[in-house]
Amino acid sequence: MPRRSQDHLPAGDLDEIPTHPSAFKARVVAVAALALAPLAWAVSIWGPPVLDAFLAREGELAILWQRLHITASLKTCFAAIGWTGVLCAAAGILGLLRSRATYHLLRLAMFAVPLVMAVFVWLVWQGVFAISGGEVEIRGAAQDRATILKLWWSISWPALAVAAYAIWLQVMLRSRSVYAAFTRERGEPMRGDRILEDLRTHGRDPRQRRSFYASALTHLVILVLIPWLLSLGGCVEAYKVPKGSGNPVVAMVKVVKPKKKEKKTLTLRPNSAIIFDQPDLDDTEVDKVMEEKTELPYAADPNAMAGNIGKGGGSKGGWPEGMDDYKIRFIRLDHGGEGWDDGMHQTAADINFLRAFAQATGFKKIARKGESHSIALLRKYPDDGFPPFVYLTGNGSMGRVSTADAKILRDYCLKGGMLIGDAGSVRFHQSFLHFMRQVFPDKPLIDIADDDMIFQLPYSFPDGAPAFWHHGGRRPLGIKHEGRWVVFYHPGDMNDAWKSQGYTDVTPEMRDAAMNLGVNLVYYAFNQWDDAVAKARK
Repeated sequence: MPRRSQDHLPAGDLDEIPTHPSAFKARVVAVAALALAPLAWAVSIWGPPVLDAFLAREGELAILWQRLHITASLKTCFAAIGWTGVLCAAAGILGLLRSRATYHLLRLAMFAVPLVMAVFVWLVWQGVFAISGGEVEIRGAAQDRATILKLWWSISWPALAVAAYAIWLQVMLRSRSVYAAFTRERGEPMRGDRILEDLRTHGRDPRQRRSFYASALTHLVILVLIPWLLSLGGCVEAYKVPKGSGNPVVAMVKVVKPKKKEKKTLTLRPNSAIIFDQPDLDDTEVDKVMEEKTELPYAADPNAMAGNIGKGGGSKGGWPEGMDDYKIRFIRLDHGGEGWDDGMHQTAADINFLRAFAQATGFKKIARKGESHSIALLRKYPDDGFPPFVYLTGNGSMGRVSTADAKILRDYCLKGGMLIGDAGSVRFHQSFLHFMRQVFPDKPLIDIADDDMIFQLPYSFPDGAPAFWHHGGRRPLGIKHEGRWVVFYHPGDMNDAWKSQGYTDVTPEMRDAAMNLGVNLVYYAFNQWDDAVAKARK
C-alpha cells in the first residue's frame, strides 16, 4: 500500500485491530467479573455438605480419600473458591470506576480464578484415579478407566468452564481498547488483541494455525466428546438366558405338623356321681379346626431340587429363545437414594442367591459378581437381550427419579421385563409405593393370591410368600399387565436372608424359603422373557 494511503487510516484502527478506548468493553469485563462472585459463594457453602453426603454413601472411598488427604484438601479448596468470590466481587464493583488500580485488581482476580479451578480439577483427578489403584467400588460397581474418566469429567467440567470464562476475561483485559479505557494510555495492539485477532482470522502462520486446530480438536475430543459419549448411558452387555427346553418338576415342601404332648387326666373317684375330670380345651373340635388353619403349613426342604426347569416341554432344561453361551446375571438398579444397595454388594447377597439358583436348577454359568446400573441404561438393551428381571431395594428413601427414567422403567416392564422390589425398611416401603404410582399411574399395586402360579413352580408355597421381616406388611404386592406380573414387591426384606453369615441372623428354614422364593421369581421372569422375545422375533 502506498504511504499516502496509510496516512488516511483511522487512528483507532491498526491492522484492523481496534485500539481506541472502549468504555463499553470495560464495563462488560467488570460486570462479568462481578457475576462470578455469587457462583463462587454458592460453591463454598454447598460444596462441603455435598462432598460429605457423597462420602457417607461410599465408605471405602471416604477411607481412601481421608488417608490421601484428598477430602481435607477439597474442603480447603472450597474455602479458597469462596475467598476468590470475594475478590471477584470487589474487583467487579470497583472496576466500574475504571482506574489503573481497579484494572490491576481485575487482572489479579482473573488470575486467581483459573488458578483455584486448576487446583480443584487436579485434586479431583488425584482422587478419582486413586479409586482404580485402591480397587474401590462406587455405588456397588467396580470402576475402570472409562468410568473413572466419566466421574472425573462430571465433577470437573463446571470448574473447567469457569476457568475458561476467567481466561477469556483476562484476554479482554490485555486488549488495547480495554486497557486504554482503564489507564487512558493509547498505543499499539497488545497481546490480547493478537489472540483475539488470531481467533477471528485463524492466525497468520499456516503452520501455527494447523497446530492450533489440531491441539484444540484433540483437547475437545478428550475432554468433551468422549465424556459426553460416556454420559449418554454407556454400553451394556446383552442378557443371555440359557437355551434349551424344560418342563419343571415341582419341588414340594414339607408340611410341618407340630407334635402335641398328651396330657394326663386325674379323677378322685371313678364311680362318683360328681365328675372331677377337667376337660382339656385343646381336645375340643373347635380347637382341632383352628389348629389345622393356623399351623405352620410348610418349611423349605433343603434337599428338594427343581429339576430341569425351563419352557418348551423338553428334558434338557432352558428356554427356546435363549443362547448357548448364556450367563445368568443379577442386576440391581441404582435409584440414587440413601442405602439404595441395602448392603447387598458388601454381603454378597446377590451372588449367594445366584449360587443357590445354580445349585437348584443345574444352570451353572452364573455371573461371578453382582452388577448395578442406573434405570436409564435399561433403554440400551436390545429387544432380544434385555434382562428378564431387575432388582430394586433400599434401606432408606428412594432418590429422585426423573420422569424420563420412570418412563424407561415402565417401557422395560411392559415389553417383557419384570421389576422385583424388596423393602429394606419402612422408609423404603413408603417411598417405593409412591414411586410405583409415578411409573404406573394407571395400574395399582394389588395383593398376590397365595395360589398364584408364581408361588407354584418350581417350588410350591401353599401359603404364598413368606413374610420375613414385613417392613411394609406381610402380603406381597404386584402390578399386572395383560395377564402377567410386571412388578413383584416383597415388603419383608427378602434379600436379608440371602446375605452371608455374620451379616444377618436367620434360621436355615428362613434362608431356604427366601432362596426358593427367589428361584420361583426368576423362573417366572425367564418364562415371560421367552414369550416376549419370541413375539419380538416374529
